[in-house]
Amino acid sequence: MEKKLLIAIDGSPSAERAVDYVGLMEGAMIRELKATLYYVMNPVPPYLQREAQRDPDAFRRLTALQAKNREQATKVLEHARQRLLRHGLKEEQVELKAHPRTSAVAQDILFEAEQGLYDAVVLGRRGLSKAQELFMGSVTNQVVQHAQRVPVWVVGGRVTSLKVLCAVDGSEGSLKAVDHLAYMLGQNPEVEITLLHVGAVLASYCPVEFGQDLAREIEGDLMHSDQECMDDFMTRALKVLAEGGLEPAQIQVALVEGALGVSKAILKAASEGDFGTVVLGRRGENRSFFLGHVSDKVLSGAEDSAVWVVG
Repeated sequence: MEKKLLIAIDGSPSAERAVDYVGLMEGAMIRELKATLYYVMNPVPPYLQREAQRDPDAFRRLTALQAKNREQATKVLEHARQRLLRHGLKEEQVELKAHPRTSAVAQDILFEAEQGLYDAVVLGRRGLSKAQELFMGSVTNQVVQHAQRVPVWVVGGRVTSLKVLCAVDGSEGSLKAVDHLAYMLGQNPEVEITLLHVGAVLASYCPVEFGQDLAREIEGDLMHSDQECMDDFMTRALKVLAEGGLEPAQIQVALVEGALGVSKAILKAASEGDFGTVVLGRRGENRSFFLGHVSDKVLSGAEDSAVWVVG
């Protein structure tokens, strides 16, 4: 089945690295890929549109501005297209789209992603300049926070590793992340996946300080419950991966015990294990997991890797 990716670009080095990441993944990991390069053009000032309706000179200026915007979009899109072709994608796998900005940039990207039924939207983590605003943190964060129906891949740095780390916590959100992973990377014998679980600790669930004995008892109950949950979850997750065409030898399971910081544990595992892709579920078992400060920290702290936020 064909996989569809929407790659939002703005001509910046960061956007180019997002394009390179898709090229890397298509060449070694993703089968039957269709990539759409998407460029949001600068808006035309409303006053100029109004003036153009009654002033021929204003109409000429409006036409010239629109032509300039279209020329810039064509230049950026063609450069990115050539970049994908050099990675090995065929002409028919790449589509170019440019649309005038109609609202906030993030909203325009999400509208295209959701209306076009894409399997994921891909963005670079930083933009060309503050003045251009396109992929500065605020826009990327807006896309991540508001993409309720489409996974978001945020590419930070230059990705070279094909290893995939999927952080799981036993929740339905984590299972959706595993399912997305299986769909995008299934049927490929070269894929290496590690399912990482950060063991439950009391501090992650409740900031209240208990007496030492009571805290130890609660911690034990929490760890026991967590283990039961994860045993059931891993059975379901491995079944999903197997149905996606991944063999047991391609999958490893890792557990980090007693970590006080979920995001730190994920980032440490990703760095030490040389993972090029980190996959997170959008919803976790408790308020400390994934959506919010944890995903923000993983997104901002992951170096030379892509972070998939799925939900």
